Amino acid sequence: MHGSNVVSPARNLPVAMGICQTAIASAIPMMRWLTALNIKRFDQVKPIHVANYVHHTKSRLTRNAHSVYDSLRILDFLWVFRNDTSFPLGACPWGDSSLWRVSGLAKQVGSQFGRNETGKTPIIPPDVQAKVFNYCEEILTAAPEILNQRDAGQLGFRNPALIRIRHAALYVLSITSGMRNEEAIGVEAGSWRSEVRDGIEFHWVATTEHKTGKGKVEFLIPGLTVKILELMRRYAKPLQEKLAREIAELECNPKLQDVPESMLRLAKAKRDIKKLFLCASMSRKNESTGYHIDALSNGGSKISFRRLAKAAGTDWQLAPHQCRRTYARNIVESRMGRSSLVFLKWQFKHSSMSMTQLYASNPMLDASLFDELVEVMTEFKVDLIESWLGDQSLSGGAGREIKKARAIALKSRTALLTETAAQVHIRATGHGWCLAQEKGVVARACRSDPVRWMQERRH
Repeated sequence: MHGSNVVSPARNLPVAMGICQTAIASAIPMMRWLTALNIKRFDQVKPIHVANYVHHTKSRLTRNAHSVYDSLRILDFLWVFRNDTSFPLGACPWGDSSLWRVSGLAKQVGSQFGRNETGKTPIIPPDVQAKVFNYCEEILTAAPEILNQRDAGQLGFRNPALIRIRHAALYVLSITSGMRNEEAIGVEAGSWRSEVRDGIEFHWVATTEHKTGKGKVEFLIPGLTVKILELMRRYAKPLQEKLAREIAELECNPKLQDVPESMLRLAKAKRDIKKLFLCASMSRKNESTGYHIDALSNGGSKISFRRLAKAAGTDWQLAPHQCRRTYARNIVESRMGRSSLVFLKWQFKHSSMSMTQLYASNPMLDASLFDELVEVMTEFKVDLIESWLGDQSLSGGAGREIKKARAIALKSRTALLTETAAQVHIRATGHGWCLAQEKGVVARACRSDPVRWMQERRH
């Protein structure tokens, strides 16, 4: 498969690296299983083989539905891209069903994609947040002196004190911005700015959003984080200079015996030259310095966060994505309240409010309590909408349209009211009711032509 062209039907453009890693991870065990059956080509795979492999995956591995789904993804890919396969599958591996149903995700309670109503990523407990943040604050306060020693030649680039500065800065940036880890480690020198609006100073940092392909985006950050970024600019400067020298060397003196590897290294070095979170990597040694300068990776970030939590005196298994989830909860629990979801949707660059709600949900709350609240709200909205269909005087654009709807003959008034209450968002304005809400097919149809909307549902 060509990573740049991997697009599943009815899905947004995925990240090439992520989908290729998924395909490879699910392909290897299946290839071994087929090899044991002496099956050497995909066109030799029959429905009985698929059924046996599904049973083999579910019974031997004894994992949850999400893991089964991931393990069977390669079969889905082989069918979707059958036109690009040398020996394509002869039939859809799922028959009249789908991978979602075969894996068991369809049986799980949650959204239409089988997700739970709260995110899997845990929220960092307040006491852990306090310990880690205070530890980071101590490190960053002492950082200028550590950088002075490095600049004086007293510390090498791989000194533990310097590495701790990078770890602490990454945590503070992540927990105060809600960025995904790949966005945080992709921040470049000089990519932040400040501006004053109505007497209030705002700070922004730009980075590249890869997951949904939005490209260059900005995140709102506090003034504290700007200071940390300035500190990281100083931290990264000598590393960037070494990387620049390596780029110049690769461009002027390419190794003819290893041109492909040199070109790949040159391309990566150019991508990383402006980044702040750089490290001296020993995985690919440079002949002159003994190490390469590389941008911190996702895997390296996970190790950094675990070490950071341990050094802060906690046994919590800290991970980068927990910062994003925790940021969402902290914002929702602030004075902004529910209105913060609109800000979070923008800050997280989500395409739908439902994903923002998933991040902001609190796994410690009783779901049954919310069910009761929704039931009470629905009953109230049903009574309110029913009063509008009576002789009550109504004003405004929506009021005039609702008056027209009073003449519609209804087969089941109760069913119509219940469905309408579930689909329409009603807000009190202090002197009336407002139906304006976010865009959505049902909401737009109801507002623009409620008569037609109700006619379509009166049966």
